[in-house]
Amino acid sequence: MLPREHLPPRGSAGTPPRRKHAFRVLGLAAAALLMTACSPAVFHPAPAGNGESHAAPAFATNNGQAITAEREQGGAEQNTGGPGEDDAVAPLPALAAEVSNVRETQREAVAEGASDLEAAHQEHLAQLAAEEERLEQEQAQAEAELERQRLEDQAAEEAAQAEEEAAAEREEDSEAEAPTEDTPAPDAPIPEEPAPQEPEQTRPGTSSDAPVFAGDLDHYLEQLAEHHPGDISISVAELGGQARTGSAAGAESRVSASTYKVFVAYGILSRVESSEMDWDDPIDGGRDRATCLNEMISVSDNPCADVFREEIGWEGLRDIAAETGGPATDFIPAYARTSANDLTAFMTALESGALNLSPESRSRLLGALESNIFREGIGAGSAGSVLNKVGFIDGYLNDTAIVRHPQGTYVLSIMSEGSDWNAISAITRDIEAALY
Repeated sequence: MLPREHLPPRGSAGTPPRRKHAFRVLGLAAAALLMTACSPAVFHPAPAGNGESHAAPAFATNNGQAITAEREQGGAEQNTGGPGEDDAVAPLPALAAEVSNVRETQREAVAEGASDLEAAHQEHLAQLAAEEERLEQEQAQAEAELERQRLEDQAAEEAAQAEEEAAAEREEDSEAEAPTEDTPAPDAPIPEEPAPQEPEQTRPGTSSDAPVFAGDLDHYLEQLAEHHPGDISISVAELGGQARTGSAAGAESRVSASTYKVFVAYGILSRVESSEMDWDDPIDGGRDRATCLNEMISVSDNPCADVFREEIGWEGLRDIAAETGGPATDFIPAYARTSANDLTAFMTALESGALNLSPESRSRLLGALESNIFREGIGAGSAGSVLNKVGFIDGYLNDTAIVRHPQGTYVLSIMSEGSDWNAISAITRDIEAALY
């Protein structure tokens, strides 16, 4: 309410005197001002956003207009919610977008992490598989080594047992030959008996039941092999002339003994030609490569052959056998195997110049074969010039040769088990008679 001093003076009757129209308007304006001051908008004003300001409500010229203006202004503020409410709500979409972006980034990180984890898992599985395969290979190698060791131990035990039995037999024989108590010991020393001499090998003559060549060379060779003792295979190839060939069990794989050294010699010659090796290389006991090659063939030297074999390797020797047409020839650490046909094929290629060797290398190998000192087999049975390589071990007797006969050249290979050099020389003489 207005202070008392601002109230209009009252009349004698206690009622305010009539005033002019201006005073009425002023009163209405004051009332409107009071109503506005007591409004909730005054005590709880809406915050102004972005520096905006609100104009004070205009005073109406009368009560109706003032109230209407105030209501319209209040309704507008209620409908619009006021600028303060918009400012409060406005950050929510941006916050939601940011949250969505963060969640999307998290999902991408999770997906990427899962992909990396799967890749690492697959790599780990591959490593496990490789490790398992390696372990299996090692186990197989270990089992093979154990089997090899077992076979070696078994062979050693059998050899030791055989030696013990032989020693026991010798002891029994010595006890049987020892003088008894009734036999007086001689006063004078007994002269030693001469050492037993091996029976001299003689060249067998043609027996009445010897096979006769009737034109079929294969059949004739089979008859010759059956006619002589032991298990024998034969292969022959005529160079020039009628170019006849024949064999009896010629394709059978047999223990090669030292005949395998012709393949080793070819490997060394090839590697010297390709400059992988040199003739002056020291090999064994102060001997150079050239000397070792010649002695490996001419006197069947084993230390030189062992060094050469290690230089070429087993796989390299197999390649040489395949190159020279030897399907039955194989090289393994324990022993080498070949056939009469394979040896004949190699010697035929050497004599005809079909081997991949220079004339100098070919002449070197032919010279070593010609100087061979072992002549009890083919060399003893032929009337021609013999260039040969023998092999003999544990009852196996083998001989392969280039024979330059006055009437023609031929290659002959004979492999045997349980036979003798006499049989090989006799077969040579019979074949030569059939050819010429």
